[in-house]
Amino acid sequence: MEKTKREVSIDILKCIGLLLIILAHCSAPTFIDEIRNFDVVLLVILSGVLAVKSYERSGSGLKYIGKRLIRLIVPTYIFLTVLFILEKIVCIFNPVFPMDKNTILSSYTLTNGIGYVWIIRVYILCAISVVILMNIKKYKKIIIISLFIIYEILYYTIGDINEFFQYGVYYLIPYGLLCVYVGMQAKNWDNKKLLKVTAIFLLVFVIIFTVFYITKNQITKISDYKYPPRLYYLAYGIGISLLLYYLIDRKNILNIKEKLNNKLISFIGSHTMWIYLWQIFYLNTFAFVKFEVKWYEKYIYLVVMSIISTYIQSKIVKKLNIKNKTVKAIFDS
Repeated sequence: MEKTKREVSIDILKCIGLLLIILAHCSAPTFIDEIRNFDVVLLVILSGVLAVKSYERSGSGLKYIGKRLIRLIVPTYIFLTVLFILEKIVCIFNPVFPMDKNTILSSYTLTNGIGYVWIIRVYILCAISVVILMNIKKYKKIIIISLFIIYEILYYTIGDINEFFQYGVYYLIPYGLLCVYVGMQAKNWDNKKLLKVTAIFLLVFVIIFTVFYITKNQITKISDYKYPPRLYYLAYGIGISLLLYYLIDRKNILNIKEKLNNKLISFIGSHTMWIYLWQIFYLNTFAFVKFEVKWYEKYIYLVVMSIISTYIQSKIVKKLNIKNKTVKAIFDS
């Protein structure tokens, strides 16, 4: 079945988001690292764009969350288990990077741990948010804005009061409710509305940037407001994400959808989960191998090896001719 233009654009945007997230782990120069700080927001917005149809296919909120949990938690747990077993074996011969119990446990709880699985927790919170948003019938925008204001006040007054707020509330509201809502709405906006909302978020970012610069007499890094995500980071992330969505999905700048409508883009767009997990594996190899590489060499290595490993995995899954749809979804996502 031939892919629609809409699907091609989503695949392209997914590729951009994934490749920039991998770049975040390569110690790129500060300027580049700051520019790419819309990657997670972009992927969350895309999950919102795709959420409505996925929710409707599921038939109910519980079934939707159940399917999302299977596609998110099971692959992550399988990957973590294999990773920890391999590292345990390696550490027998070369105890460079021993894993303590707290690191292992907090990896499975998707809090701290090995440091890269927090995004899986974000996606889980987004799935919960989809159900919440689909069941709010009135005053949805007012409720979300009010909750976001309360969230900002809470963070600036009480901070990380406990793990429930630190890992739950402070990510559920900005990513789950705000960004997912923007994604759910964006697919229905006409070009004029899309550009208007884009301009509003970018204007908010410029205003905050200017205020910070005047009051602090220096440029404030966007990444300083990422954990948890606050307005400065979100305004930039949402503004740039919507701008890309307009340019690629609506404007089709430079005929990009036709030029990138190929098997590689399709493969990356439909296997973002496992490509991301595999790059964690190859990131960890740098803890054992004692050699220096430039940031861009590390980036190329991570991207190429992660895609190749995911491709081999997908071929093995096909060769096994697995009939169970759930199992296939776990290893082919």
